[in-house]
Amino acid sequence: MNRLGMVGRALLVSVVCLSLVLAGCSTDWIGQAEEIVGALIPAAGNLITLVAALEGKTVSANDLQIVQSAGTQATADLQLIQSLIAAYEKADASAKAGILSQIQAAIQGVQTNLQGLLAALHIKDTATQAKVTAVIGIVLSEVQSLAAILPIVQGGVMKASVAGTKRPPLGASAFVSSYNATLSAKTGNADVDRVAAGLKIHAHGVVARVVSGGVVK
Repeated sequence: MNRLGMVGRALLVSVVCLSLVLAGCSTDWIGQAEEIVGALIPAAGNLITLVAALEGKTVSANDLQIVQSAGTQATADLQLIQSLIAAYEKADASAKAGILSQIQAAIQGVQTNLQGLLAALHIKDTATQAKVTAVIGIVLSEVQSLAAILPIVQGGVMKASVAGTKRPPLGASAFVSSYNATLSAKTGNADVDRVAAGLKIHAHGVVARVVSGGVVK
């Protein structure tokens, strides 16, 4: 085979491979995203539980209200993302781009709420501040990177995400392990450490369930 023919064949193979990637990009991410969001929902909800348990000790009533508002909205947005992913999986091809746009908007909503929460809190106790900041940080990081596995819609055409443009999220199991390690890290404040230790989550399929009293249900 001459050089020109070899180049042409290589180009054809590349085009076919790219076509397969783009054809599959609309479904390959769904299972991973479902598991990640399933873990993020209790993780975000536990932030409210953590701060509420410390209200009157190291957390003011005002800060509790701020966390409850932002945390509730973030959880609602994550639940919306979960339902949109399920809707995307069943939707006609013509509707998928619109649903992806809604998912991206909901992800942005969670980011905005959590970023605003970090700036709004005025917790004076350094141990509590460090723990709350760490929990918000790991949840926020996973939410921010979730968008990296979504197909990209450009000009109405579905395209694969460009490698290296965004940091991919931790898998659900890795996120849960990292989140639980963050909760378990000692702060030196007995109240903070006791409350945080009881809020670990457990990845189980596409659902992460809250641990009550340290025992997985």
